[in-house]
Amino acid sequence: MEKTLVSGKKLVVVGGTLSIVVLFGITFAFRTFGWTRFVANSQLQEGKSNVIYMARGVMACAEKNGHLPVSTRTVPADLAQVGGKPYASVDADWTDEAFACEGWRMRDPQRFQYQWLRTSDTAGKAIARADFNGDGVVEATFEQDVACDTRNGKFRCSPGALHDRNH
Repeated sequence: MEKTLVSGKKLVVVGGTLSIVVLFGITFAFRTFGWTRFVANSQLQEGKSNVIYMARGVMACAEKNGHLPVSTRTVPADLAQVGGKPYASVDADWTDEAFACEGWRMRDPQRFQYQWLRTSDTAGKAIARADFNGDGVVEATFEQDVACDTRNGKFRCSPGALHDRNH
């Protein structure tokens, strides 16, 4: 045990180097866990936010055209293209009516596969799927429901439930 005077008082340092190593290890573990959790949450936020934006675009398109657009292809076409890595889409990926009508597309590299799925003439859902570690298994799915009907002679849509199907 080492004694040191600080401002006229005794300061006792216990354990010396071993204490510093243990404290550093604990701090590093918390920092790593926190960073990993931050990254995971930011990746999930991409899918959650974008299905809401996509659904809004589809609703605006449907109200303008008087009908829900047909289902789209998935972007990217294969989930493996976002499996454990980002995918940089091109304009040609977003030409289906549900995407193109209101100009919805991903401009930054994406970690989710996106699709609009019309389930009936008056309902559908925007879908985002992700495989963050590239093992071919969907780890996160967000779905934003859309429901439409005719009110006062006009086709109107509203968002339904947002489903968070994280595995």
